[in-house]
Amino acid sequence: MRALTQAVLLAALLPPVGAQGQKEPPPAPPPAPVYRGVYAAIDLKPSQDLMRRLASNASGTRWPAIRQVLKDPASHMPPVLYALANALADDNTEQAVFWYHVARLRAVYDALRCRDVTSRHAVTLLGKQLSMTLRSAQFYQRGNLVLIAQRAVDWDASHPRNYDHRWVALFGEVAGKSPGTDPGEVTVPESEWPALLKRTHEAHLKAVAAFANEKK
Repeated sequence: MRALTQAVLLAALLPPVGAQGQKEPPPAPPPAPVYRGVYAAIDLKPSQDLMRRLASNASGTRWPAIRQVLKDPASHMPPVLYALANALADDNTEQAVFWYHVARLRAVYDALRCRDVTSRHAVTLLGKQLSMTLRSAQFYQRGNLVLIAQRAVDWDASHPRNYDHRWVALFGEVAGKSPGTDPGEVTVPESEWPALLKRTHEAHLKAVAAFANEKK
């Protein structure tokens, strides 16, 4: 399943063939944003490297990465936990679904704490990267889904977030334009966080219950 998914993605990325049968050169990618000030201090490189390892077809690369994340999952950014869920999907679907729910809870909460509302599309982008195996597992585990979601909420509530929650700001429009001179520009006041967390947990459980109760 992992190989098939990657093959589909690869086909989508291949440059088109021109009328003369010659491959047209792919368009140049847009220049990467140059982050300044507080945004420049948000380091995604370790997480990106770990996500690449989690996505590897080579078990000798993927499984050490899985074990690394599971050793201390609370220290990893939500995109890493999404990648962990995908990496586990072929071998342990229930565990994969659990980590997906933890990942989504933390991603949504971080997005709500970010002042730049355009950064919230990061949650949608991460959701689109779920493997077909993981998507199918959730559909066929509807009977257990509410319990799994509740376990994820309980885990999220009882474990600290030992990572830079500002990661999500780099998915928004402000980060690439702002001089980043005001640290308070990135995140809403901490006094608002408890209410946002409660809202995140309640909305997640409600959405999962609605999905689980849909007719198959």
